[in-house]
Amino acid sequence: MRGLSGIKSVGEISVSEPRVLSGSMTQDFCSSFCALGGFPYFGLQFASACYCSWDFGSLGPAKESDCDRPCNGNSSQICGGSWRNSVFALTYPKRSCFKQSQMPSLTVSSTLPTSWSLAAQTALDCLIPCEASADCQAVIFSGQQRLCHLLRFAYPPASLSSTDGDYFVRG
Repeated sequence: MRGLSGIKSVGEISVSEPRVLSGSMTQDFCSSFCALGGFPYFGLQFASACYCSWDFGSLGPAKESDCDRPCNGNSSQICGGSWRNSVFALTYPKRSCFKQSQMPSLTVSSTLPTSWSLAAQTALDCLIPCEASADCQAVIFSGQQRLCHLLRFAYPPASLSSTDGDYFVRG
């Protein structure tokens, strides 16, 4: 489960490639974190590690009894085992809706690109390709520059955090 490869941080949360580590890990935290990137799967390992992924994983299922570690942040939940992931599927409501909101103050830091740009005359010119891409979670439209930035996460990369424009997020 390597969906976070190349990502250094999302908002205030540091990523230790390719996972997030927390001494207070829960299934809810990992689920919410992976939802910021629109990932369809998340996995927890060894009570404290959260992984996000576009696929289930390459090794296939193990015995359920191998996942025996209570989550550090909620001992009533199971967070994988030693070299074993508890894997869950994320489902999303209708994802073709966008809401306009304030540009978030939190950003994404990555060694890989987390946005791509397109020429655009209107915000709709941005929203249509974003809606068609599973990788796109939000849009910044700059009418002045006639440019849109499609974002892999709901937060923009630091390089776009001061961009003037209209911000839209899937909602």
